[in-house]
Amino acid sequence: MKYLSKSDFKVAQECPTKLYYKKHHYLSNKDGNEYLNMLADGGFMIGHLATLLYPEGIEISEGRDRQKEAIQKTEELLASHENITLFEPAIYVNNQLIRIDILVKKGQHFQLIEVKSKSYRSDDLAQKSTDYWLSTSFKPYLEDVAFQKKVLQEKYPEAQVSAYLMMPDKSQVNEQENLIECFVLSKEEGQTKVEFIGSDADLDRLRQSNFMGLECVDEAVKMVAREVAINSKKYIRSILKDQKINIQIGAHCKSCEYRIEAPNSGFRACWKKLADPVPHILDIAQIGNINRQKKGIIDQLIQSGKTGLYKMDPFEIYNEKKAYYNDRPLLQLIADKELMYYDFIDDIQGIQYPLHFIDFETCTMAIPFHAGMHPFQNVIFQWSCHTLHQDGRIEHSEWLNAEDHFPNIEFAKSLKAQLGDIGTVLTWSSYENSQLKKIKESLEEAAGLETELKKWIDHLIYDKDSSNNRILDMHKLAIKHYFHPKMGGKTSIKVVLPAVMEATQSSKIVKWLKAEDLYEKKDGQITDPYKLLEAKIVGNTQHLEVSVRNGSDAMIAYREMLYGQSRNHPELKKAYYDALKKYCKLDTLAMMIIWEHWQEVIQDRSRLTDRPTLMQRLGMSNG
Repeated sequence: MKYLSKSDFKVAQECPTKLYYKKHHYLSNKDGNEYLNMLADGGFMIGHLATLLYPEGIEISEGRDRQKEAIQKTEELLASHENITLFEPAIYVNNQLIRIDILVKKGQHFQLIEVKSKSYRSDDLAQKSTDYWLSTSFKPYLEDVAFQKKVLQEKYPEAQVSAYLMMPDKSQVNEQENLIECFVLSKEEGQTKVEFIGSDADLDRLRQSNFMGLECVDEAVKMVAREVAINSKKYIRSILKDQKINIQIGAHCKSCEYRIEAPNSGFRACWKKLADPVPHILDIAQIGNINRQKKGIIDQLIQSGKTGLYKMDPFEIYNEKKAYYNDRPLLQLIADKELMYYDFIDDIQGIQYPLHFIDFETCTMAIPFHAGMHPFQNVIFQWSCHTLHQDGRIEHSEWLNAEDHFPNIEFAKSLKAQLGDIGTVLTWSSYENSQLKKIKESLEEAAGLETELKKWIDHLIYDKDSSNNRILDMHKLAIKHYFHPKMGGKTSIKVVLPAVMEATQSSKIVKWLKAEDLYEKKDGQITDPYKLLEAKIVGNTQHLEVSVRNGSDAMIAYREMLYGQSRNHPELKKAYYDALKKYCKLDTLAMMIIWEHWQEVIQDRSRLTDRPTLMQRLGMSNG
């Protein structure tokens, strides 16, 4: 069978060329991505939860590799029942095949329900109506359900079809404690399986009160129906003729999932020899913004065959009067050594010892972990803090929740006990500040509770209008004042740290790394400590690998430790616990290492510059 599925349609809407690569099973960087799989698992749970709300529903169980049987069974059931509810029915017509999440038939009226794990707010929808679904955030989902409605209507032209989106409503709260424990995820032959293991009473409560919203989107569908019909015809022709729909390559290809290291990658099929240069033009920082502000300069260079990063003319992206993104794309092209601006010294004048370097880890799921939580509300489950005293003493402290309860308030209390009211608090990004604001908001909702904790958080959080802030964002300092060629145009801590390791001459940093057993030197260079975080193999018969090397790993580890199949496996649970502590501790150690190197740089004024002098030296200024 050659057909256009709803997943095919979605991919083609993103980029018509991708449809060919998907149908021909080209390798993608989404294949085997653990973080995306985790998000998909959340979707599986939401999908299963939705079916539980329809106890009369019948599942069309034939798998994706047995589509003909699923189509036949669906047609038989719809023909033999006046009223029926089906899960995953297969509808095939005119070389189009869809599997509808939930289909409710009542006589000649169909309710087509598409279930999404993406959240929405019913209170916002009430204010914006149809326009709400036409926003950038929701339009792909609207087009998805519009395509399904089109196909179902073609199959049953005499029927009345109403289209619905069912999604977690962030305006609502979960009223059931430990709801997530009622769901068990497992993998069978590479497929995610979901089972509800709660009691009948749990199921009754779920059906009576839940946080899922069901919204009719018929009026919004009318706004996109014509475009969906035209595009679907084009995509079907492409599939039937087995011909690729070629679109012009450009800056938009930067995030293509087919841009992988493979001789027969989809990216190379599109770009041919223009894919060869290393570094590539698509690696320039802020490529989308440059392309927009400079009237398509990136696309113009690509069309002219200049796809090597250093084939770009620096003058094309230079603005003499105003630094664009603090000159980072420009420096990426022309700077060949470490740079720091004098203004860095002014921005750290207000620091007060002791310095507290802090990092938070959080986890979020479509299904709230606990009663009283909104869908996708963050659980803030861990902090690490390295405290540097003025006399050079270092202390490390940490907190990690390992119990099945909502930890945010306990998290804040333990952080208050550690940080107190003295010393500058350093973060890498504004994320920690935003999470503290959310804790404060939840305390305000619970009026009269934890007054002192609320006052402490209020004093701690950053206020852009205040000149007496306690939090200092090192990431902002890096963006404004620091550049190293090894960083390219990026400023994440996992990019800045290896650059600093290459540039530093500080013996303190070596001492700190050795103390944590994270020191290794190869070919004269200190190895990136994040690459030394080892995976641990757990179990004698069933060997499971536990690894936490980034924030996504941390979310997965926390979920598995408390709510996954590992929750009843003490050895595995401890392995996740230890890996989480070591990873978060390295994050704050990395901040302290970078800070120490920056102090090393500013002690030698010859290593500092200012923008006008630098631009003149680089030949970018007429002054």
